[in-house]
Amino acid sequence: MNSKDRILNALQRKPVDHPPLWMRFWPLGNENHLPFPWQDQVKRAEYLVGRGVDDVLMLEPPLGYVENYDPASVEGIRIKVQVIPAGGNNDAPLLVKEYETSRGVLCQVIRPDTAWPYGKDIHLFDDLNIPRYVEPVIKTVDDLPSLRCLLGEPSAKQMAQFAQEASILHGRATDLGIAIEGGMTALGDAAVWLCGMQQVMVAQLDNPAFVEQVLDVLVEWELLRLDRLAEAGVDFITHMAWYEGTDFWTPRCFRRLLKPRLARLVERAHAHGLPFRYIITRGWKPIQDDLLELKIDCLAGVDPVQDNIDLQQVRSRLGGQICLMGGVNSAISLSQSSDEQIRQEVTRAVQVLGSGSGFILYPVDAIFTDQAWEKVEVLIDQWKSLW
Repeated sequence: MNSKDRILNALQRKPVDHPPLWMRFWPLGNENHLPFPWQDQVKRAEYLVGRGVDDVLMLEPPLGYVENYDPASVEGIRIKVQVIPAGGNNDAPLLVKEYETSRGVLCQVIRPDTAWPYGKDIHLFDDLNIPRYVEPVIKTVDDLPSLRCLLGEPSAKQMAQFAQEASILHGRATDLGIAIEGGMTALGDAAVWLCGMQQVMVAQLDNPAFVEQVLDVLVEWELLRLDRLAEAGVDFITHMAWYEGTDFWTPRCFRRLLKPRLARLVERAHAHGLPFRYIITRGWKPIQDDLLELKIDCLAGVDPVQDNIDLQQVRSRLGGQICLMGGVNSAISLSQSSDEQIRQEVTRAVQVLGSGSGFILYPVDAIFTDQAWEKVEVLIDQWKSLW
């Protein structure tokens, strides 16, 4: 069984020859201890497959998935960035970015600090905006017509480029025997990036109609992008939900605001015959029944350390109904634990969650570039020893 079949079978809770090991990588700190250029997903996959580890290649929709989305690439959008120096009511310089659309102007304002990595620019969707926001992009419902313009249609040239990228990626994936992931869609995460954390957390209670309208714009955009990924031949869809847990939404607000729109994405993916993978690393236990009702295929983020998840309880409650992805922690376990402790954590994850079908061993939330690769090798070697 090659890696593609192993991952797809696990996502769909079908038999596998052994539990897959899949790792995500993310930059952190100034050091890079990875033995491959992590930004190059093909070279990363070549290295990992050569070590016997499962991997996938991601195909992003035209103009990029949410965090890589660049509205400057959308026809008809004009962008202006300026720095407002300290003085008057400003105790520090401000960075202002304006997006001029045919339906009006959107403006986002942040207070950059010495750790700001983007110089005189602001990304539309970015975690780093949230603690620095002075004004988020979306403030009222009056901004939504302009947002629809900002989340625009790719040009014919951009669609042709997307088709070419998809063709190349298919060739690489076939050579490596690995799956192609379509991603990533976003609803709660995108709403937080556009509106700011505080506004989303308050408005879901005080002005839910506003949040509903924001999410409606986002889900219509993502449905179109999901369709394009499906037409390009991806093997499954991934949805980012780091900001969809109950740390950020009450269960009642999740059910009213997010759940019906998530259902549309899941149903669309299934209509294309594609499994739907849902990444959420905290705050999902109060909504686990909702995730089952949504018929999500894979819950990615089962963390026994930072989310204090009891693996046996999760196996008893969810096992056999949804693919469970996780079982070991990365940020703490792979950075602070001894080799023997890592082996024990891997063994417990495989023994508890891997009994039967529908499990992928996955260090939650990611392998970070500043972590010692030797610890990752301990994880890999222990995983191999168990099958």
